[in-house]
Amino acid sequence: MEELQEFLAKNESTKYIRLQWIDYSGVLRVRFLPVARCLQIARGEEEYLLPQVSMIIPVSTAPRCFPTGTDIETWVLRPDWLSLRRCGFRPTHASVMCFLEHKEAKDTYSKCPRMLLWRALLELEALWDTKALVGFEIECMLLDQKGQPLDQLDRLNSYQTAAGLRGQTLDIVEEVIDCLRESSIEIHHFHTETHDQIEFALTPESPLNAIDSLVLAQETIRTVFVRHNIQATMTPKPLLDGPTNGIHLHMSVDKLAPPLTDHFLAGILKHTRSLCAFGMANFDGYVRTGKDAAGAWVGFGTENRDLPVRKVNDQHWEFRALDATANPYLFFGAVLAAGFGGLAAQTDLIWTDCHVFPASLDEQERSRYRLEEGMPGSLREALECLKADATLKDQLPQELLNEYIPLKEKEVEVFEDMTESQRRVRFLEYF
Repeated sequence: MEELQEFLAKNESTKYIRLQWIDYSGVLRVRFLPVARCLQIARGEEEYLLPQVSMIIPVSTAPRCFPTGTDIETWVLRPDWLSLRRCGFRPTHASVMCFLEHKEAKDTYSKCPRMLLWRALLELEALWDTKALVGFEIECMLLDQKGQPLDQLDRLNSYQTAAGLRGQTLDIVEEVIDCLRESSIEIHHFHTETHDQIEFALTPESPLNAIDSLVLAQETIRTVFVRHNIQATMTPKPLLDGPTNGIHLHMSVDKLAPPLTDHFLAGILKHTRSLCAFGMANFDGYVRTGKDAAGAWVGFGTENRDLPVRKVNDQHWEFRALDATANPYLFFGAVLAAGFGGLAAQTDLIWTDCHVFPASLDEQERSRYRLEEGMPGSLREALECLKADATLKDQLPQELLNEYIPLKEKEVEVFEDMTESQRRVRFLEYF
């Protein structure tokens, strides 16, 4: 109550608060409430109930969903008022990220990805005396109202150029950044990426705040561009033949040092193929497991962007097997769980720091770096890796996996029967 009242006193223009959560499909779900009702919730006078299907709507079949049980369930949105922020793109609105409580469950928060991450961060600090900073890089492609690249004189055409940012596009980017600043989100930098693509890098924050910022930043980018009749899409495969979009997660730790950081990284690499089911969480995301983007082989390398983990230094890594179809709370919670497993078991880092492009190596040369396991080539393969990964599954709530895996299998089943063009249209609608 105190958090909300203090916020409203500083932001008198706020009329509505968006109660937000990310479902298992990576979709931002929102309920818009007037301030008066939010005050009732904060005082404990009311619980905000949700339909039990609010986490399990596949992108491929929406709005149809497929509950795994037959019992009626009671779900409650629990706003984390510490996450309350102004919506810079809409001065009368604020947003708050929520935990999801399943009343009938033995552990009522076992299906909540945000709670999974919150508990993992407590473990990181309590057991390993370590805090983390997290930052994200967001790739997005700019399309016209027909879903095609913008036909403009000043076109985004290459990596890190001024071309494409000399006219209206730069004006809109600056509008985005102004809105982000109003939401207490700072930009680390932005630049052109490739044809019709821009990357926004966010300044590092504590992990939960960083993901909250990612969610609001994505919504800000989409909203500001659409006001100018431009679609800023973050879907992994925005065109049938062209650049791909990813989201890169940077993580640094303060007190964890070698050899503990090696054990932590080894735990993550050991389960990377399974983690892909959370990070590249839908059908067309695996267009990125090639020679670059998320990489074709499980491994790491200092400043190597052609592998799923780029090492920046002994206490800083970039995880590249992530895109906009993921629930970022779930993905990072699973990454930490894998890393904790490596720490607990003192897993040896059998992979060697790879300083060359993996695509340039033959099989014998790859073996020197232990680049022997290929990254999954499909969501189906990633799910099979996850289902066979008893160790990682033991570290995650079984109730969550019982909902998540069948939903993703439904995505595979339905999307397999669609054409590439049909899938593209569906993903553009959501991401």
